[in-house]
Order: sequence, then C-alpha cells, then structure tokens
Amino acid sequence: MIEKINEVTGASSVGRIKSKRGWSQDGAVSSQDGLAVSPFAREMANISNELAKIPDVREDRVRDLRRQIEEGSYSVDLDGLAKRLVWAGINRIEE
Repeated sequence: MIEKINEVTGASSVGRIKSKRGWSQDGAVSSQDGLAVSPFAREMANISNELAKIPDVREDRVRDLRRQIEEGSYSVDLDGLAKRLVWAGINRIEE
C-alpha cells in the first residue's frame, strides 16, 4: 500500500519542497530566514515585562486591613460593595 502512495506522490516531492523553502540536506534552515518584530510588539513585550515585576498581592494593603480587622476598626462600605456587585453582574451578562 505504501508503495502505491509513493508512486502517486513521489517520495522525492518532499525533498523538492524542502529545497524550495531553504532547508538543507541535514535539516538545518538556511540563513535566509529571519524575524521582524513590529514596534508595537516590542512595546507590548516591554509592558508585559514591567507588569511581571508588580506583585500579585499588595502586602502593605493586606497588612493594613489585617490590623484594622484585629483592632475592630474595619468597616465595609456597603453602598460601594453593592454598586460593585451590580456592576460586576451587568458586565458578566453582557459577555
């Protein structure tokens, strides 16, 4: 069966495609290949690197809230909480 497939397509057709695309016999790519990165992509990479430096948890804020809770001085802004919950619900529905 494989012999018939080779008769139809020809085993050497793969070699011709590779040679047209710049592949050498040992599988290495010729020096004609290159990569062009747009200024926008470079800027996005820089932003991503800077964002990676920011910690996920704001330790100072957590420490302050923990202190307030332990002292009993922490109070929840119920109106603000309700507004954020409604806003989050509306945005979830629209997605």
